[in-house]
Amino acid sequence: MERHYIENCFCFTNKRMDKSFSRFGRKIGDNSDFERADIRYDFKEGEEDSFVLVTVAGYEQQKILFDPFETSFGERNYFKCPGCSTRCHKLFLLPKGHILRCKKCHKIKYQIFNPSSAQGQLFIRTKKILKLINIQANMTPRIWYKSVYTKRYLRFLNNCLKAGLTDIVKEARALEALINANNGKIKRIR
Repeated sequence: MERHYIENCFCFTNKRMDKSFSRFGRKIGDNSDFERADIRYDFKEGEEDSFVLVTVAGYEQQKILFDPFETSFGERNYFKCPGCSTRCHKLFLLPKGHILRCKKCHKIKYQIFNPSSAQGQLFIRTKKILKLINIQANMTPRIWYKSVYTKRYLRFLNNCLKAGLTDIVKEARALEALINANNGKIKRIR
């Protein structure tokens, strides 16, 4: 039997559903998930209860009831797991699966590793590097302001240095030196 972990599963939350309904550029009637087009949501509000109908890749619709809970700061909506009827904040969809259930029903756990072992250290370092690469890919093109790096870009370079990505820092410092050298030539010409 193949072992599944929470990190590999699709996680369905209220926030994810709200983000899918309110995303920019969404066409009227397009109730698909903002990342996965094979998952569709239809929100229904009844007289006694509210629920969402979730369709995964053309399979039969699943009715997921909301279970409101009064807190000291207002009402919070939880899901009622269709499998065991417990109140939960997240429902999970196994890879290549089509049924949303809580983690107890799917019998999934978080992937546990020892952060002090060599493998754990490698895993943490790889995660940091991937996060920095994603930050760099999504960074705005404006990294300069008045011939100086922005604070955000300097923070990024500092994190790169901590993670061991010295090549990015060296290239940034070389570019900074070239720009400062060219600014000195322009001032002397005037």
